[in-house]
Amino acid sequence: MTSLISFLLIISFLIFVHELGHLIAAKWANVKVETFSIGFGPKIFSFFYGETQYSLSLLPLGGYVKMQGENELSDKANKNQNLDIDHERDYNNIPNYKKQIILFAGPLMNLVIPFIFLPIIYFNGIEMPKFLDETPIVGYYKNEFNESFFNKGDMILKINGVNLESWRAISEKKNKFHNRRQAIEIIRNNKIYIINFENDSSEKRYILDEIFPEQSPTVGRIIPQTKASEIGLEKFDIIKEINGTTIFSWYEISQILNNNNKSLFKIKIDRKGEILYKEVVFSGNESKNLLGITPLVEFKNQKLSFFQSINRGFNDSVKFIKLIFNGIMDLLSGLFSSESSLSDIKSSLAGPIAIAKYSGMAAEQGINSLIQFMVVISINLGIINLLPIPLLDGGHIFFNSIEMISRRKINRKFLATANRIGFATLVTLMVFAIYNDIVNL
Repeated sequence: MTSLISFLLIISFLIFVHELGHLIAAKWANVKVETFSIGFGPKIFSFFYGETQYSLSLLPLGGYVKMQGENELSDKANKNQNLDIDHERDYNNIPNYKKQIILFAGPLMNLVIPFIFLPIIYFNGIEMPKFLDETPIVGYYKNEFNESFFNKGDMILKINGVNLESWRAISEKKNKFHNRRQAIEIIRNNKIYIINFENDSSEKRYILDEIFPEQSPTVGRIIPQTKASEIGLEKFDIIKEINGTTIFSWYEISQILNNNNKSLFKIKIDRKGEILYKEVVFSGNESKNLLGITPLVEFKNQKLSFFQSINRGFNDSVKFIKLIFNGIMDLLSGLFSSESSLSDIKSSLAGPIAIAKYSGMAAEQGINSLIQFMVVISINLGIINLLPIPLLDGGHIFFNSIEMISRRKINRKFLATANRIGFATLVTLMVFAIYNDIVNL
């Protein structure tokens, strides 16, 4: 029940925000808005405010803003009912640049959501790994370049004369020094050493990315629908060996899974003193062998100041948008790639059932988790709606751009056919996603 309520609240709010963007832009463009609806199907309730009917319908998976002149059939119906029509306020009679603004406004509102809500999370206080504020002492060094810059136990003091008091500071200084020569001051065996790394702007290698704190190979969380969940790994399991190789650090797990050509791995675990063995098989189609586990990390609540929250929220919003955009592009390229397997696509595609499930899980973890989940869904909605698929905002933007460039109207019959194809494509994807959700329940 928690999942259903959370899902309906999140989706309804995000649809409202999206359609509100179209509404505000249409009002700005002086287009007559006949209907503003959240949901489809039978109306639960509706009311008029000014010239616009506002309604809430039974099916919450969508919404629409009905503008005068947008639909020829409804315009004919209005004429038959002797309703007054001001053709100067028709959607089709306004300049194309105003149409573009109206079309962009909905997805834009979804993409603005993270910039508003992420700062609220940080100001309210978030759970952060405790080690981020601890003195950076090397627990593991990723030596994939066959270089020996660091040893276990090295204490990191400075980079290019700038103090590094914590692991957080190491991450924060990356943008400043990742494309420059790096002089790292450390303490090793009670003596101070300087490690010089001759970097250049083309390589942009930040060698402090290659060091990690001490982290035991203890499972903290199992990500649903992954190899780890399939083979029955549990929280607090300690990974002792993989294919006979002893595991001392969490970071060795990924290294062993990906630094050989094997697809079958035998994992020895310690579960509350009992030794168990699990086997996992990777298909070889994955770009990286991932179990789907996160380490057991000690957290602490951290509140940021107002301005710190704004700054952190802005930076993380940009990162989230870039990350999700790249993920969607990878998924789309996979749909048309002969190298992608059906299982890869299925694992990346989530429908309403999966979204409801994850929204319930987020709600159970607290308001911050629920807001973060809402932010992710909002960004997905914003980006997907900008794709040049007929029937979506991006499709309308695409065709409108063609009209702006060619200065000619696109044939209405062609647009109607394109919209039907777009509708069929979206329905097919939705059915596939729902089927995928049911199979993975």
